[in-house]
Amino acid sequence: MASKFPYQAWQITEEGFSARDLRENESVFALGNGFIGLRGNLEEGAAAGAETIQGSFLNGVFDSEPIVYGEKAYGYAKNHETICNVMDAKSLTLTADGEALDLGVCEIAAHRRVLDMREGTLRRGFEWHTKSGAVLRVSFARLVSLTHDTLAAAALRVECLGGACTLRIESCIAPAVIAEGDPNDPRNAAGKDRSLTPGTRMAEGDVLAMEQRTKNSGYTICCAVEHRGIPGSASLRGDAAVWEAEKRLGAGDTLTLEKSICYMAARFEENPALFAETLAACRAAPAFDALLAGQKRVLDRFWDGVGLSIEGDDALLQGLRFNLFHIFQSAGRDGRRNIAAKGLTGEGYEGHTFWDTEAYILPVFIHTDPELAKKLLEYRYAILPKARERARELGHARGALYAWRTIDGEECSAYFPAGTAQYHIDGDIAHAVCEYFDVTQDLDFLAACGAEILVETARLFYDLGFFSAEKGGRFVLNCVTGPDEYNVMVNNNVYTNCVAEENLRSAGEAMALLREKRPADYARLLGSIGFSPEEAQSWLEAAQRMYYPETRGGICPQDDGFLDRKPWPLDSIPKDKHPLLIHYHGLTIYRHMVCKQADLILAMTQYGERWTLEEKKRNFAFYDSVTTHDSSLSMAVFSILANEIGDIRTGYDYFMSSARLDLDDMHHNTKDGLHMANMAGTWTGLVRGFGGMRCGRGQLRFAPVCPPQWKGYSFRVGYRGRTVQVTVDADGPQYTLLRGDPITIWSCGEPVELS
Repeated sequence: MASKFPYQAWQITEEGFSARDLRENESVFALGNGFIGLRGNLEEGAAAGAETIQGSFLNGVFDSEPIVYGEKAYGYAKNHETICNVMDAKSLTLTADGEALDLGVCEIAAHRRVLDMREGTLRRGFEWHTKSGAVLRVSFARLVSLTHDTLAAAALRVECLGGACTLRIESCIAPAVIAEGDPNDPRNAAGKDRSLTPGTRMAEGDVLAMEQRTKNSGYTICCAVEHRGIPGSASLRGDAAVWEAEKRLGAGDTLTLEKSICYMAARFEENPALFAETLAACRAAPAFDALLAGQKRVLDRFWDGVGLSIEGDDALLQGLRFNLFHIFQSAGRDGRRNIAAKGLTGEGYEGHTFWDTEAYILPVFIHTDPELAKKLLEYRYAILPKARERARELGHARGALYAWRTIDGEECSAYFPAGTAQYHIDGDIAHAVCEYFDVTQDLDFLAACGAEILVETARLFYDLGFFSAEKGGRFVLNCVTGPDEYNVMVNNNVYTNCVAEENLRSAGEAMALLREKRPADYARLLGSIGFSPEEAQSWLEAAQRMYYPETRGGICPQDDGFLDRKPWPLDSIPKDKHPLLIHYHGLTIYRHMVCKQADLILAMTQYGERWTLEEKKRNFAFYDSVTTHDSSLSMAVFSILANEIGDIRTGYDYFMSSARLDLDDMHHNTKDGLHMANMAGTWTGLVRGFGGMRCGRGQLRFAPVCPPQWKGYSFRVGYRGRTVQVTVDADGPQYTLLRGDPITIWSCGEPVELS
């Protein structure tokens, strides 16, 4: 498939300007730092003939409104939570002798826009041949600071190459223009009231500031902008705060301008001085070049930890680095904010956090940036009280049930069969806690947060299930939905039972470890959460007697009833009827043997020791034939298992389909934001798929393969204080210990000593 972007190792470049691609490219060229997210909107706003989706987001800042049901029942989710599209401070509009810059109207040459993934900037340049005869070389630069979480910055340079003109610059802070969205697509925020109420505004000298408030959730949001480089004047105009300047340019003259942008947000009662603090922080902001130097340092550390390279496939290398760049800049860094399904690149899925973070994104950071991984897990600990409340609301006497989709911990999924019923989210979070501890051995985290999460989620699964006489006394989990949302309210979903079994075992093990290593913390937890060793023994019994559906004809049913459903051959479904959930009633889908994403394949990659290689081969072939891949989470997982069973060609094909999903807009919805979990899944596809990495219980194992399309590849993983580089080519793998004490790893079943 041809790409609109040239294949470059560290950049995404748009040559020329395409009105048709503007909305998609606004997502691709988005910048963020875990708190602020700015879509890649043109500085001058819209262009004639092009549709735009303006976007400036603050992670964790949302408004809420009641969910309106035609028929409401007990325990339904009560409120929508939707990320706020806050005031826009990106604008820098230019007028030359009365002619406003507009790419759809003006005579523009050599337009070029570049996202640089090593310096974390978006740069743009072009020549503007004005109607009055001047030729202007215009350059914009933008960054969202990775060293100062409340700051962004922009720079403008205009050089007059010929002729002369009076150039007028206008910069403003204005209320956001909210995208309407598609009311028939449940994946976006159409129909939600996301407008903000106005507060204090200021326009003095070179500084603008604006305050807005949410209507229901209690947030104050402040933005301040300071302009440096040329003198100007500020005023309030309509509902905006505007700064403007003017300069006469002749041939050889140059104009430069920098603007510092500061965003802050807090609950009304938390910080009554927020407006003044935002102004002060903006005025104290470092210059653009100083922020840029910090960007480079942070990204140098990140890319050093990743150490990713592919020789012989420039398209893939670009796609993987693009994916990693975006998940890195979208992840919350303060323990109170997570990473949404679309990160900070768009309003798709309303800014909600799902299970995607733990199942797909956290493994990347656990092995490359464990401090960032810990902050994402601390977010889950911060919302644990609301998970306990939700469990009681659903009738569970003990434990905690995490919200299926949320921003601050409250369940926001109005469709409980494919939302709240996905109890596996508890197991996904528990699995991430276990994986983080196995890799880092961070006892401080386990004592402060991790063990409590494991205990409360284990309690939930124990309360959810029961020992069934009909199943020979085995422990069963009924009426749940697995990751595959085309099969809901089923009994004994294999993936759910797998994560529950691990959760039930690991909670008791974590408490036993604290009793041995941290007796004071163990004693504290005995009192604070009422833990007893006897309940841990009950969990272990449930784990040991966990029920799994019996294999039929070599096929492992995804749940008790999956193989009894009516077949629905995929080639009989018109291509324009995907995804099925938008074109068919749920009951039609649920009656058929069809998968949105086969969660059994995910179980086989995550808990592979349960199945033989031959069983994996048979089940891969079967589930490949019944899976639509309507979920962006699906293809990377299929790629991993395909490589494990030796089908390298299929593994490569699936991998490529996921690696450039957003760069090439393969799902035709990149305009609503990028697919964060799929982006992270491509790292997993490389490291766990082609690299064959598995770890646990102190062992780090690899079984690398190299597809014939590549000359070689390499990556780095952290494990228990070491950094190991894996390099693979046609001659086989090489392993290098870059940091840490000597370690024994396993390569294709054989021990390898690294020192």
